[in-house]
Amino acid sequence: MNVSLPVLSPEIAFAAVVFAAVFVGYTVRKNVLTANGALAAAFVGLWVLFWAGVAWLVPLFFFFISSILLGKLNKSRLAASDSKQGKPRDAWQVWCNGGVYAALATFASGAFSDAAHTLMALSIAGSTADTWSSETGQFFRQKTIDILRWKPVPVGLSGGISWAGTVGGLLGAAAMAVIGNGLTGTISDPKSMLLVSVGGFAGMLLDSLLGAGLQARYRHADSGALSDTGGADFVLVGGYSWMSNDAVNFWSNVLLVFSGYWIL
Repeated sequence: MNVSLPVLSPEIAFAAVVFAAVFVGYTVRKNVLTANGALAAAFVGLWVLFWAGVAWLVPLFFFFISSILLGKLNKSRLAASDSKQGKPRDAWQVWCNGGVYAALATFASGAFSDAAHTLMALSIAGSTADTWSSETGQFFRQKTIDILRWKPVPVGLSGGISWAGTVGGLLGAAAMAVIGNGLTGTISDPKSMLLVSVGGFAGMLLDSLLGAGLQARYRHADSGALSDTGGADFVLVGGYSWMSNDAVNFWSNVLLVFSGYWIL
């Protein structure tokens, strides 16, 4: 596979490193990212800039900023949600949501560039749809149904879906498709636009399926309440103990991108 090595001017490279340093300091000070999360995010951004160009930082920043703003709607952690909900995002969360996007950027300047651009947009659309779905669903706190078992589950439990969360996910995927077309100008054909918008939404559903079927699910020994977070009083009743929400996000994104590549 042919991969062309891009060249950044010294001025742009210097400005990017300075901006990354400011970004790390600011996000850690504002308690948005942990120290390792901020470093991971800075690396992802610099990698994308080097291989794919400044335009492809736009979807990345849109995902990051919209996720932070929506996350502020849910300041308190729900009893059934993942233990990281409502806390500064760490490196694992950064890698599992943006790592595939960054890896695809490596091929954005070579012979594989057209497909790489579409798959990058698809990857970040899936992450955006999943995050928007989760945050809006937890904010509106409507009746939530397990996507596999079709039974009511607590709001915030992985694998649960609601009308508000579903609409939020659809809007997130559509927004990323528009950004991929309007700001990068490389996925303007109808097939690619449809793949990114519909595929991003499908990625959200895939994430829910993996969350319901494989992610660790615990039940409180006394109250019987279900939760993504274990502890001394919880018993594992579903999934695998090693399958966290971060892992679900990563593998759903990988499967989404491989499916998109097969369709292309």
